Formats: sequence, C-alpha cells, structure tokens
Amino acid sequence: MLKKPQPLTGLFVITMVIYQCVWHLIAPLVIVRLWYKGKKEPGYRHHVLERLGFYVEDDFRHAVWVHAVSVGETRAAAPLIERLIAGGQRVLLTHMTPTGRQAGAQIFSSQITQHQLIQRYIPYDFCWPIAQFYRHYAPVKGILMETEIWPGILFFARNRFPIYLINGRLSIKSSLKFARFGKLSNTLFGLFQRVLAQTNMDREHYQLFGVSDCVVTGNLKFDVTLPQEKILQGQQWKLLWQSRQVVCAASTREGEEKIIINAWQKIEPSDRPLLLIVPRHLPRVKDIEEMLHRQQVTFTKRSQIKDPSEVTSEVLIGDTMGEMAFYLSCADYVLMGGTFMGTGGQNIIEPLSLGKPVILGPSIYNFTQVCQDAIMAGIAIPIRGNSEDSIQIALQQCMENLIKAPQVIHNMTTLSDGYAQIHQGATENTLKGLNY
Repeated sequence: MLKKPQPLTGLFVITMVIYQCVWHLIAPLVIVRLWYKGKKEPGYRHHVLERLGFYVEDDFRHAVWVHAVSVGETRAAAPLIERLIAGGQRVLLTHMTPTGRQAGAQIFSSQITQHQLIQRYIPYDFCWPIAQFYRHYAPVKGILMETEIWPGILFFARNRFPIYLINGRLSIKSSLKFARFGKLSNTLFGLFQRVLAQTNMDREHYQLFGVSDCVVTGNLKFDVTLPQEKILQGQQWKLLWQSRQVVCAASTREGEEKIIINAWQKIEPSDRPLLLIVPRHLPRVKDIEEMLHRQQVTFTKRSQIKDPSEVTSEVLIGDTMGEMAFYLSCADYVLMGGTFMGTGGQNIIEPLSLGKPVILGPSIYNFTQVCQDAIMAGIAIPIRGNSEDSIQIALQQCMENLIKAPQVIHNMTTLSDGYAQIHQGATENTLKGLNY
C-alpha cells in the first residue's frame, strides 16, 4: 500500500521556491559548463535538449523509471532491470553522464532493440524541464540509485507517482551536510515512498532524518555478473606475465596517480611490479601520459597492444571503456582508486568478487561498511596517512612487503574466493522492497 504524501511545512515550500529561482538564474551557466565539459568528453554535447525536458516523440508512457547516474550505478542496476523486464515491465532508464549512457547502451542493447527499454538524460532539477519529463513519460514508479537525492525531482513527483531510493548509502560526511538543513532534510527524505539501504549503518543514518520506512536490502553490486570473456582474457594475459607481479590501480582519481607512481618508483627497479593504471575518467589519460613522460617512466596503452607477450614497459595504461573486469583479472592485487585523495573510494566489490586482494587508502567513506568488512575478513589492507607524503611512504612499504611475501597475496586470494557470493541476494530483496 502506498503511503500518503506527508504535509509540507511552509518553510520547505518557501525553500523550494528559492531553490527553483536559483536554478533559473544558474541554468545558462550550467549549459555553458556542459558545453565546456564536452571539449574533453564530446558525449556531453549530445542530447542536450533532453536535459531541458525536450524529448523526441516515442511511445513509452507508464514505464518504470530507473535513474542510474553513471557507469557504476548502471551496471549495479542491470540485474534488477533485467528482472523487471522479465516480469513484463518496460523501463525508462535515465543517466547524468555520457559514460553511463554508453554503458547502458552496451548492457541493454537487446532490450533496446525489442523496445523494452529506452535511455534518456534526466532533466535538470527545476520546474519546467521536470514537468515536461513527467508529462511526456508519466512513469508509474520512480527508482533512484544510491545517493541521487534531487529536491525538484522529488517535490514535483509528489501526488503523481511514488519514488523509491534503492541501494541507498548515506555516509557520515553526507549525513553531516544534510544535518545542516535541520528539519528541511527530514521533509526532503520524507518525499521518498521507501528507502532501501545497503547496510545497517546506512539505515541508521537515514533514520536520523526521520525515515521510518527503511529496509536493508544489501548491495546490488554483489549481484552484478561480470563479463566472462573479459575475465578469461585477463587471466590469459596474466599467464604471459607470470615472471612479473602485476598490480592494478583501478578507477583512480585526479592526483592519485602521482602518489601511486611515486611510491612505486621508490621500489627497487628489479623488484617493481608491472603497474596497470586505469583512470576513472578516460579523458584524463593524456594527463597521465604527460606525467609518465616527465618522470621518464616507460608505458604502453591498452589500445595499442596487439601481442601482450611483447609488453616490456613499466606501466600499462587502461585507456579502453568497459574492460575493468579484464584489467582486474590481469592483476595479483588492486590499489583502489578514490581512497588515496579524500574522495571516499570507488567500488571494491568487483576486485573482491574476482578474488583480488585490495589495498585501501585512508578515504573510504563512500563504502565504509563493505571496506571495513573486507579488512576484517583479511582480504583488504588499509593504508594510513594524514598527508600525501605519509600515504605514499605507507603505500611503498605495503607494496614492498607484498613483493617479499607473495604467499600473503595467495592467502588473501584464497580468502576472497566466495566472499562476494555470500553477500549476494540484494536484487531479490530490492524487488520485494519495490513490491514486485
């Protein structure tokens, strides 16, 4: 049974009016910024009108609307979307980033061809683009992923259709930000029909803001099926490099490559592992190349390799899209991007599900529970440090220890086997939470 929309306070309504006014003022700047981002990533200049609520004619009203902002959320939502479609639902899948849209097009190519799913960009969060979106598609249900909390989207859906937050995570850092707005945050979270949280810790954080209907369903990313052909290819490449230890710096953010490369260079040259650097955002590959040139480090790009047995460079740059499972399968262990520069970390579930031990920097607030669980299980190693230099020194020492004691990697790999399997089931729990 759907809950009745809660009454809105006068303060909340006034705040929403101000919020909408601000959006109208900054909208031109947002478009300019979008066009500027298109210099590095041309996809930002495609389908711009969709972000303003203008859509081509299509017959896709009354579908289930799923919003997956980027690549990670799109992949995490894949098992759920497949189950929804198998149950007879049509899905309107929206994104915020071109890479998310590209990933969705690859994952759901057959469903798109069969007109079971269409992709669009989510409208900007002010009244008339949202109204256009809701009138055009009239979703029967809205499903937002993880941290997507848009006041306008939620406010204007009120009395139209229910919106759920699934795979929800709310870090301490984010909780403190919402707490600054007092009861306004309670009202905002109350606009969700239900919140489906990843962990008990997340549920406790949501409950601080008055969310009473909050269910722990687990993390959908444990249910994602990784592409077997990419895993097999990575394993084959690794066999060709048996004489070299291989470490993958996965989903690195700006500034992290510097820390990782400096730590790696301090290792005795004859002992250095082959370093795979896979940046989270591919437009940054050129910056990484320039840094390696300055530091006189030899490198090869994945897109240039024809025969992996001929790779003799010190560094391999992952400059291809949709091959993370391949890169991880090549490695003995993984340095988790996002954890070394205060950005909260990236998804550690993929490497763990492939049996790859993970080294974590100090910043793990995006995935606190799963990181702590992995550390307790002995399949992740935390690096401590309060500055770039201290993190760099600790990382160097950790990598040197793993070079001297490869048995540690073997033991951690053994422990990793089956770890992801025991955490699966979030898709089924989420479907129940959505009343399917």
